Amino acid sequence: MCRIMLYYKCGEGKAHNLEKSNNNYGENIMSKIMLFGQNSEEVAIPASDMLVKSAGFDYVSDQLCFIFSTSEGKRGYGKQAIPVQNLQASFEVLSKASDNGVMRDDYIPTTPEIIQNSIILSSEDGSVRFKTQGDKGKKPTYFMSETDFRGFVENLGELFPAILEKAESIKS
Repeated sequence: MCRIMLYYKCGEGKAHNLEKSNNNYGENIMSKIMLFGQNSEEVAIPASDMLVKSAGFDYVSDQLCFIFSTSEGKRGYGKQAIPVQNLQASFEVLSKASDNGVMRDDYIPTTPEIIQNSIILSSEDGSVRFKTQGDKGKKPTYFMSETDFRGFVENLGELFPAILEKAESIKS
């Protein structure tokens, strides 16, 4: 027979057994654990409290950063670092998400969002790339340079009315 014992700390770090036969605290502590842990033996600390508990500053890659955690002891999650120079803009992004709702992990981005999030200028060869579909394995576009990219966009703009007209005729 396996027996699981739960402990809590009291005062100067002394561990006390939660078994009912040893004391009368077990029922009250267990109900608190169940309430905050949502059927887990872990007690969760709200992220707002963890912010105050963990906030500080450190240098990361030679940049002064605001350092914080949102959870304690949750495997796979850790301290975060926001460069102080990006703190205001980062706060605005988080505030907007808080006010408007956070995007779900199963959200399927629109084509303009995919383009916006994927367009890059290569620091190695100066090429420009972007994707129009978010599926894994989809190959990006390739432009030899930013000048090549600008020429493409200009030409697309000139062809745009004819493209729209042809698309309408196909739909009908």
